[in-house]
Amino acid sequence: MTMETSRPDALLKAGIAHHAAGRAAEAESAYRAVLAAHPGHPDALHLLGVLALHHGRPDLAARLIGESIRHDPGNPAGFSNLARALHRLGQLGQARTSARVALALDPGFLDGFNTLADILSERGEHGATADALSRVLALSPWLTEPRLKRAHALLLAGRNEDAVETLMTLLGMTPLSVAGYTNMGVALRRLGRLEEAIAAYRSALGFSSGEPGTLNNLGITFQDVGRYEEAAACFRLSIAGQPDGSHAHLNLGLVARDEMRVDESITLARRAATLEPALAEAHTALGHGLLLKGELREGFAEYEWRSRMADFPSPRRDFASPVWDGSSLAGRTLLVHDEQGVGDTIMFARYAALLQTHGARVFLDCNAQLVRLLSSMPGISGVVPRYESPPPHDFHVALASLPHRLRATLYTIPAPLAYLKAEPALVESWRARLGSRRGLRIGLIWAGNPEFKGDRLRSPGLAAFRPLLDLPGVSVYGLQKGAGRRDLERCGPLPTSFVDLGADIADFADTAAIMDSLDLVVSSCTGPAHLAGALGRPTWTVLPFAPDWRWLEHGVCTPWYPSMRLFRQERRGDWSAVVARLCGMLEGLTG
Repeated sequence: MTMETSRPDALLKAGIAHHAAGRAAEAESAYRAVLAAHPGHPDALHLLGVLALHHGRPDLAARLIGESIRHDPGNPAGFSNLARALHRLGQLGQARTSARVALALDPGFLDGFNTLADILSERGEHGATADALSRVLALSPWLTEPRLKRAHALLLAGRNEDAVETLMTLLGMTPLSVAGYTNMGVALRRLGRLEEAIAAYRSALGFSSGEPGTLNNLGITFQDVGRYEEAAACFRLSIAGQPDGSHAHLNLGLVARDEMRVDESITLARRAATLEPALAEAHTALGHGLLLKGELREGFAEYEWRSRMADFPSPRRDFASPVWDGSSLAGRTLLVHDEQGVGDTIMFARYAALLQTHGARVFLDCNAQLVRLLSSMPGISGVVPRYESPPPHDFHVALASLPHRLRATLYTIPAPLAYLKAEPALVESWRARLGSRRGLRIGLIWAGNPEFKGDRLRSPGLAAFRPLLDLPGVSVYGLQKGAGRRDLERCGPLPTSFVDLGADIADFADTAAIMDSLDLVVSSCTGPAHLAGALGRPTWTVLPFAPDWRWLEHGVCTPWYPSMRLFRQERRGDWSAVVARLCGMLEGLTG
């Protein structure tokens, strides 16, 4: 071997040795000496690029490594490091492509899978991230950090069962892993295995007591199971360890809200929003508290943050038109779209009709179950089912945003005795079917949508209403739809005074027609209660201890529906006292 050919190799080896020892300047000098003798030397270009990448120069690194690849297109490490440089530059699509080329060149390249996983994670492709990390673990099963990263990616992808399995393996390898137990708690809570989640969080705290994030997570899980004192204690400890922790302040406020300490909940939500001004959950919680107090102007302004929450349950809507900002509507066409449950749609529909007085032509986009019912509402030019092509319009706005846009107050709620009406032909049809029963005729709805987060608290179930069914002089008609109908099988034989109509109700137009023929509607806090109120029918609505904001903090009446009476729980979870009060009033009516 001649001196001319051996010198670049020696310089390259010296550069690699300096590089490994952290002597960056000496390594750079050696690599540049190689390039001075051989300007296109691929290894020197590649390693000089890696050096630039390690010292915060991803732009220079991308150029150098790209040049190296042009001279040696078969080097998987070159493509992997180019991917890392492009990742740092924010060019995630090109970075992903480069990482995949590295793996095509060497399907067993461990660093290539790690690089690809980091890029996919940055792109929000969490399922693909987990799959890439599974290849890392297949190549090197004893690594723990990629296993923890995979569990986290699985959680973000919603693959909670897989996350539990991955974390079980991790904790078998590293039984003192605080992050392992914490992530296990998250996965188990999402699966509804709440007691196991509590145990996992407590294990994490056993190894790292006072960790604010884990305390916050444990508090949320205590809240889920109704252990509010323990939840509050966790949040206070979290705040003690991290006084500027916005989420712990928010969650402590939610506990106060659950315990109907409304003023305290407002104070804590304001504090959370001050600590983290972009925290949509804090603003929304503040809005709920203010609305519960009847402070509608500020409450609805804060409620506008709801759609920015990470777990906002309503689907995002994309319309070509701009959002209506409250400007003049004279001569304009406005598309108002629903957003949440049918109860909200019925309650807020009064504001859509009100827009006609502002000179607007109004179309309503809503749940298909409500199209027939709302089509006859005065002030609405047309109703279209959700996701069908809407008519041409100048602006669009969410139905629940109208009170804010119209600067609503407690004293300006448009609340006529009735603003919806049943179809006359349907009323006659159902009236004939109901026949002529003597005594008081009552429609009953005992449960809401179980997918609603707080449904277990607001839905008494049919068994709770059994005393109502046994009252003399009363005929009860079951108007229940959905999952609540399972109660009919669980409650055993029911008295002949009970007639189930729910199986034959097609939509809310049918429900409205039936209600028109009844003396009274008794309902849990769910859509049909709003329907009965909007029809002006006498309605008794039973409410949980911590009711939804629209029912206000106190009182037996509601400004939303003049014909409605509210029956509130005095103790959390105690429906028996509520139903006893209700039956007592009915006995007085029936004599």
